[in-house]
Amino acid sequence: MTPGGSTLSSSCALLRAAHRRTPTGTTVTTRLAVRAGTALVSVTDEGPGIPADLPPEVFERFARGDGSRSRAAGSTGLGLAIVAAVVQAHRGTVQVLSRPGRTAFTVTLPVLPAADRAPPGPVAGRARS
Repeated sequence: MTPGGSTLSSSCALLRAAHRRTPTGTTVTTRLAVRAGTALVSVTDEGPGIPADLPPEVFERFARGDGSRSRAAGSTGLGLAIVAAVVQAHRGTVQVLSRPGRTAFTVTLPVLPAADRAPPGPVAGRARS
């Protein structure tokens, strides 16, 4: 288990970004693995890629690759900055590798020892029956 459900929230934000930034019909793949006390989450798409000059800034607030398309999609340029902040707050990392036809985001988070895990509870936003 990772801190505060940050794996899930980061994954959802990365999936939203892939959905908004890639053409209809583009394949988006997610993977989750746990290795040596570390959770690895990857979101990879086969879209147009991130402009070559943007990756160093992609996790900064208000960074947008294609301004006209971003505005049309309702983007503020905050999603990836929030992902980076949440991941870093939990002692993790987030990286991006991109080229035309493939963009891959990888989130790495430490797995909490069993003694530090919160007991299971209801999923936020759902009523328990």
